[in-house]
Amino acid sequence: MTKSEIRNPKSERGRPLAVPPGGTVGGSRFGFRISDSGFTLVELLVVICIIGILVALTTVGIAKALDSSKANATQAMLDTIASALSSYQTRWGDYPPSSPDEVGLKVPNDTNNGIETLVACLSSEKRGGALYRNDDQLTNVDNDVSAGARDKMQWVFGTKEKPDDSLHEWADAFGQTLWYMHGKDFAKPRKSLKPAMLGEGAEPVMMEPEMNPATKNFHGAGRFQLRSVGRDGKPGTSDDIRNSN
Repeated sequence: MTKSEIRNPKSERGRPLAVPPGGTVGGSRFGFRISDSGFTLVELLVVICIIGILVALTTVGIAKALDSSKANATQAMLDTIASALSSYQTRWGDYPPSSPDEVGLKVPNDTNNGIETLVACLSSEKRGGALYRNDDQLTNVDNDVSAGARDKMQWVFGTKEKPDDSLHEWADAFGQTLWYMHGKDFAKPRKSLKPAMLGEGAEPVMMEPEMNPATKNFHGAGRFQLRSVGRDGKPGTSDDIRNSN
Protein backbone atom coordinates (compact mmCIF):
# COMPACT_ATOMS: atom_id res chain seq x y z
CA MET A 1 0.00 0.00 0.00
CA THR A 2 1.39 3.32 -1.02
CA LYS A 3 1.25 6.56 1.03
CA SER A 4 -1.50 7.86 -1.20
CA GLU A 5 -3.74 4.95 -0.31
CA ILE A 6 -5.39 3.98 2.96
CA ARG A 7 -7.65 1.13 3.79
CA ASN A 8 -11.16 2.27 4.58
CA PRO A 9 -12.73 -0.26 6.88
CA LYS A 10 -16.15 0.65 5.49
CA SER A 11 -15.16 0.32 1.83
CA GLU A 12 -16.68 -2.49 -0.15
CA ARG A 13 -14.79 -5.82 0.30
CA GLY A 14 -11.94 -4.06 2.07
CA ARG A 15 -10.60 -2.58 -1.12
CA PRO A 16 -8.19 0.30 -0.59
CA LEU A 17 -9.69 3.78 -1.14
CA ALA A 18 -7.47 5.97 -3.27
CA VAL A 19 -6.80 9.40 -1.92
CA PRO A 20 -5.23 12.11 -4.11
CA PRO A 21 -1.84 13.38 -2.98
CA GLY A 22 -2.19 16.13 -0.43
CA GLY A 23 -5.79 15.17 0.30
CA THR A 24 -7.45 13.24 3.07
CA VAL A 25 -10.74 11.55 3.71
CA GLY A 26 -13.30 11.79 6.44
CA GLY A 27 -14.40 15.37 5.80
CA SER A 28 -11.14 17.29 5.27
CA ARG A 29 -9.32 18.25 2.12
CA PHE A 30 -6.22 20.26 1.27
CA GLY A 31 -5.50 20.88 4.93
CA PHE A 32 -8.89 22.48 5.72
CA ARG A 33 -11.35 20.92 8.09
CA ILE A 34 -14.88 20.53 6.71
CA SER A 35 -17.48 19.77 9.37
CA ASP A 36 -19.98 17.04 8.62
CA SER A 37 -22.38 18.35 11.26
CA GLY A 38 -23.81 21.36 9.26
CA PHE A 39 -24.31 24.87 10.64
CA THR A 40 -23.73 25.55 14.29
CA LEU A 41 -26.42 27.34 16.35
CA VAL A 42 -24.43 30.57 16.30
CA GLU A 43 -24.06 30.43 12.54
CA LEU A 44 -27.81 29.86 12.14
CA LEU A 45 -28.59 32.82 14.39
CA VAL A 46 -26.26 35.04 12.37
CA VAL A 47 -27.96 33.99 9.13
CA ILE A 48 -31.43 34.60 10.61
CA CYS A 49 -30.36 38.06 11.82
CA ILE A 50 -29.01 38.97 8.39
CA ILE A 51 -32.22 37.79 6.71
CA GLY A 52 -34.28 39.78 9.23
CA ILE A 53 -32.28 42.94 8.54
CA LEU A 54 -32.68 42.50 4.77
CA VAL A 55 -36.44 41.94 5.11
CA ALA A 56 -36.76 45.04 7.32
CA LEU A 57 -34.81 47.18 4.86
CA THR A 58 -36.90 45.87 1.96
CA THR A 59 -40.15 46.53 3.83
CA VAL A 60 -39.12 50.10 4.66
CA GLY A 61 -38.14 50.69 1.05
CA ILE A 62 -41.45 49.37 -0.24
CA ALA A 63 -43.41 51.48 2.27
CA LYS A 64 -41.53 54.62 1.23
CA ALA A 65 -42.13 53.84 -2.43
CA LEU A 66 -45.86 53.36 -1.80
CA ASP A 67 -46.09 56.61 0.16
CA SER A 68 -44.26 58.45 -2.61
CA SER A 69 -46.58 56.97 -5.21
CA LYS A 70 -49.67 58.01 -3.20
CA ALA A 71 -48.29 61.51 -2.71
CA ASN A 72 -47.66 61.86 -6.45
CA ALA A 73 -51.16 60.57 -7.24
CA THR A 74 -52.67 63.06 -4.77
CA GLN A 75 -50.67 65.93 -6.24
CA ALA A 76 -51.87 65.03 -9.73
CA MET A 77 -55.45 64.82 -8.47
CA LEU A 78 -55.29 68.25 -6.82
CA ASP A 79 -53.81 69.83 -9.93
CA THR A 80 -56.51 68.27 -12.11
CA ILE A 81 -59.24 69.57 -9.80
CA ALA A 82 -57.61 73.02 -9.79
CA SER A 83 -57.74 73.04 -13.60
CA ALA A 84 -61.43 72.10 -13.42
CA LEU A 85 -61.94 74.99 -10.98
CA SER A 86 -60.44 77.39 -13.52
CA SER A 87 -62.92 76.09 -16.10
CA TYR A 88 -65.73 76.52 -13.57
CA GLN A 89 -64.68 80.11 -12.95
CA THR A 90 -64.74 80.76 -16.68
CA ARG A 91 -68.19 79.21 -17.00
CA TRP A 92 -69.82 80.76 -13.93
CA GLY A 93 -67.71 83.87 -13.26
CA ASP A 94 -66.48 82.68 -9.86
CA TYR A 95 -65.13 79.64 -8.06
CA PRO A 96 -67.44 77.29 -6.11
CA PRO A 97 -68.40 78.74 -2.71
CA SER A 98 -67.39 77.21 0.61
CA SER A 99 -70.80 76.09 1.89
CA PRO A 100 -73.69 74.10 0.38
CA ASP A 101 -76.24 76.72 1.46
CA GLU A 102 -74.61 79.18 -0.97
CA VAL A 103 -75.75 77.02 -3.88
CA GLY A 104 -79.23 76.48 -2.42
CA LEU A 105 -78.67 73.18 -0.62
CA LYS A 106 -79.68 72.31 2.92
CA VAL A 107 -76.70 71.89 5.26
CA PRO A 108 -77.15 68.83 7.49
CA ASN A 109 -74.02 69.40 9.60
CA ASP A 110 -70.88 71.50 9.99
CA THR A 111 -68.29 69.06 8.66
CA ASN A 112 -66.61 68.97 5.23
CA ASN A 113 -68.83 71.76 3.89
CA GLY A 114 -66.17 73.17 1.57
CA ILE A 115 -65.23 69.96 -0.23
CA GLU A 116 -68.90 68.90 -0.39
CA THR A 117 -69.79 72.15 -2.14
CA LEU A 118 -66.83 71.73 -4.48
CA VAL A 119 -67.91 68.21 -5.46
CA ALA A 120 -71.50 69.38 -5.96
CA CYS A 121 -70.46 72.23 -8.26
CA LEU A 122 -67.89 70.39 -10.38
CA SER A 123 -70.23 67.39 -10.73
CA SER A 124 -73.16 69.49 -11.96
CA GLU A 125 -74.24 68.98 -15.55
CA LYS A 126 -75.55 72.52 -15.85
CA ARG A 127 -74.09 74.76 -18.58
CA GLY A 128 -72.21 72.13 -20.48
CA GLY A 129 -71.73 69.09 -18.24
CA ALA A 130 -69.63 68.01 -15.28
CA LEU A 131 -66.13 69.48 -15.16
CA TYR A 132 -64.54 66.77 -13.04
CA ARG A 133 -65.49 63.25 -12.09
CA ASN A 134 -63.60 60.71 -10.00
CA ASP A 135 -65.90 58.01 -8.70
CA ASP A 136 -62.98 55.94 -7.40
CA GLN A 137 -62.17 58.65 -4.83
CA LEU A 138 -65.77 59.56 -4.05
CA THR A 139 -66.84 59.18 -0.43
CA ASN A 140 -69.28 60.46 2.19
CA VAL A 141 -67.50 60.03 5.50
CA ASP A 142 -70.02 62.03 7.54
CA ASN A 143 -72.99 60.28 5.90
CA ASP A 144 -74.95 63.48 5.34
CA VAL A 145 -77.83 63.84 2.90
CA SER A 146 -79.45 67.03 1.59
CA ALA A 147 -83.00 66.35 0.43
CA GLY A 148 -83.60 67.41 -3.16
CA ALA A 149 -79.88 68.01 -3.82
CA ARG A 150 -79.76 66.07 -7.08
CA ASP A 151 -82.70 67.93 -8.59
CA LYS A 152 -81.25 71.25 -7.44
CA MET A 153 -77.69 70.66 -8.69
CA GLN A 154 -78.45 68.31 -11.61
CA TRP A 155 -75.31 66.40 -10.74
CA VAL A 156 -74.09 63.13 -12.18
CA PHE A 157 -74.87 61.03 -9.09
CA GLY A 158 -77.93 58.82 -9.15
CA THR A 159 -80.89 59.07 -11.52
CA LYS A 160 -84.32 60.70 -11.48
CA GLU A 161 -85.81 57.33 -10.56
CA LYS A 162 -83.19 56.71 -7.87
CA PRO A 163 -81.85 60.12 -6.85
CA ASP A 164 -78.61 60.33 -4.89
CA ASP A 165 -78.90 63.30 -2.53
CA SER A 166 -75.75 62.52 -0.53
CA LEU A 167 -73.27 65.34 -0.05
CA HIS A 168 -70.17 63.62 -1.35
CA GLU A 169 -66.49 64.38 -0.80
CA TRP A 170 -63.38 63.38 -2.71
CA ALA A 171 -60.61 61.59 -0.83
CA ASP A 172 -56.89 61.65 -1.61
CA ALA A 173 -54.78 58.59 -2.43
CA PHE A 174 -54.24 58.04 1.30
CA GLY A 175 -58.01 57.69 1.76
CA GLN A 176 -58.43 61.01 3.57
CA THR A 177 -60.92 63.71 2.68
CA LEU A 178 -59.68 66.74 0.76
CA TRP A 179 -60.23 70.28 2.09
CA TYR A 180 -61.48 73.30 0.11
CA MET A 181 -62.29 76.94 0.85
CA HIS A 182 -63.20 79.88 -1.39
CA GLY A 183 -60.87 82.90 -1.15
CA LYS A 184 -63.62 85.24 0.06
CA ASP A 185 -63.78 83.30 3.33
CA PHE A 186 -60.06 83.36 4.19
CA ALA A 187 -60.06 86.44 6.42
CA LYS A 188 -63.12 85.59 8.51
CA PRO A 189 -64.20 82.00 7.87
CA ARG A 190 -67.48 80.95 9.42
CA LYS A 191 -67.24 78.39 12.19
CA SER A 192 -69.11 75.85 10.05
CA LEU A 193 -66.35 75.95 7.41
CA LYS A 194 -63.51 74.81 9.68
CA PRO A 195 -64.37 71.26 10.87
CA ALA A 196 -63.07 68.51 8.60
CA MET A 197 -63.75 64.80 9.06
CA LEU A 198 -60.84 63.13 7.27
CA GLY A 199 -62.09 59.56 7.48
CA GLU A 200 -65.20 57.60 8.35
CA GLY A 201 -65.63 57.58 12.12
CA ALA A 202 -62.72 59.98 12.66
CA GLU A 203 -62.94 62.92 15.02
CA PRO A 204 -63.27 66.23 13.14
CA VAL A 205 -60.19 68.46 13.05
CA MET A 206 -60.24 72.22 12.68
CA MET A 207 -58.65 73.49 9.48
CA GLU A 208 -57.79 77.09 8.69
CA PRO A 209 -56.73 78.82 5.45
CA GLU A 210 -52.95 79.00 5.21
CA MET A 211 -50.85 82.15 5.06
CA ASN A 212 -47.38 82.77 3.68
CA PRO A 213 -45.32 83.43 6.84
CA ALA A 214 -42.98 85.76 4.96
CA THR A 215 -45.55 87.98 3.26
CA LYS A 216 -48.45 87.45 5.69
CA ASN A 217 -50.70 86.96 2.67
CA PHE A 218 -53.05 84.03 2.21
CA HIS A 219 -52.06 81.33 -0.25
CA GLY A 220 -54.42 81.45 -3.22
CA ALA A 221 -55.73 84.90 -2.27
CA GLY A 222 -58.66 85.85 -4.50
CA ARG A 223 -59.02 82.26 -5.67
CA PHE A 224 -59.23 79.24 -3.35
CA GLN A 225 -57.29 76.79 -1.23
CA LEU A 226 -57.39 73.08 -1.98
CA ARG A 227 -55.24 70.64 -0.07
CA SER A 228 -54.65 67.19 1.38
CA VAL A 229 -53.31 66.58 4.88
CA GLY A 230 -50.93 63.98 3.47
CA ARG A 231 -49.75 60.66 4.86
CA ASP A 232 -49.78 61.60 8.55
CA GLY A 233 -53.40 62.76 8.50
CA LYS A 234 -52.58 65.97 10.38
CA PRO A 235 -53.20 69.45 8.96
CA GLY A 236 -50.40 72.00 8.95
CA THR A 237 -47.49 69.54 8.83
CA SER A 238 -44.67 69.21 6.32
CA ASP A 239 -46.31 66.45 4.30
CA ASP A 240 -49.46 68.44 3.46
CA ILE A 241 -50.09 68.52 -0.29
CA ARG A 242 -51.49 71.54 -2.15
CA ASN A 243 -52.46 72.20 -5.73
CA SER A 244 -49.55 73.70 -7.65
CA ASN A 245 -51.55 75.64 -10.27
